[in-house]
This record gives sequence, structure tokens and C-alpha cells, in this order.
Amino acid sequence: MPYDYYEYLKKLRDNEEYSEAAELVRQNLWSETINFKLSQEWLDIEDRMLIMLYQCLRYT
Repeated sequence: MPYDYYEYLKKLRDNEEYSEAAELVRQNLWSETINFKLSQEWLDIEDRMLIMLYQCLRYT
């Protein structure tokens, strides 16, 4: 049974339409979510840096 499912997925992956659709999803959806997450992480890091800079300038 698992072998049959593997063969089905293997045939599906070899299908040109499936490959094109998967590539479009990979480029459009995943890249946007990854870029969004990276930008959120960068904003968090930037906030921490500004707070540290403020504290350094304020108390030095």
C-alpha cells in the first residue's frame, strides 16, 4: 500500500503541469511568507538595537 502511494506521488511529480504549479506556489507564496517573517525579525532586531543605543546615549 505505501509503495502504491509512492508510485502515485512519483508519477504526479513527473507531470509537467504539477511541476509548473508547484514552482509557482514555491515562488509566489513561500517567498512572500519568508520575506514577511524576515522583515518581522529584522524589525524586532532593529527595535532592540535602537533601545540599546538610546540607553547607551542616555546613561553615558
